[in-house]
Amino acid sequence: MHAACLKLNDSWKEPNWELMIASRAKRVFMCIVPKSACTTWMRVLLRLTGKQEAVAFAANLTRFNLHGNSDKYLVRLRLTTGSTRYHYLMGHYYKMMFVREPLERLISAYRDKMFRAPDYVEKRKAIKRMFRPNVNSRFTMKLYSITFLAYLAVALAPNLVAR
Repeated sequence: MHAACLKLNDSWKEPNWELMIASRAKRVFMCIVPKSACTTWMRVLLRLTGKQEAVAFAANLTRFNLHGNSDKYLVRLRLTTGSTRYHYLMGHYYKMMFVREPLERLISAYRDKMFRAPDYVEKRKAIKRMFRPNVNSRFTMKLYSITFLAYLAVALAPNLVAR
């Protein structure tokens, strides 16, 4: 059993630097956890920079654009070297990470990905075809036709749907 647990231990794997940002102005380092109000916290960090253009940027962009274009005001650790990352992680920065109750996070992801996210249209169609093989093209365009149970099956076995 000990050997099996060691195989599952991922503590030595490289962190996902894509999900880590820092604010030099406020000396804050944040690990972004999807579906746990990370967009809201990014907007707060942008407002705290004190720069008027950052505040306007945070207020005017959609969440899809905000995550991809905040590099001008916040440091993305995926774009930094190892020594710079060490400075943010071990330096005199406050570290933040917000999490959410798992079932609530799953329901939020379902509502977001199956009803709102424009970049999930093809994935939604694939899920509908997987659970309703005789569905016509007109029905695959409707947003409300994926049940939570179908989404849950895909979330638990993501290799079922082509990415």
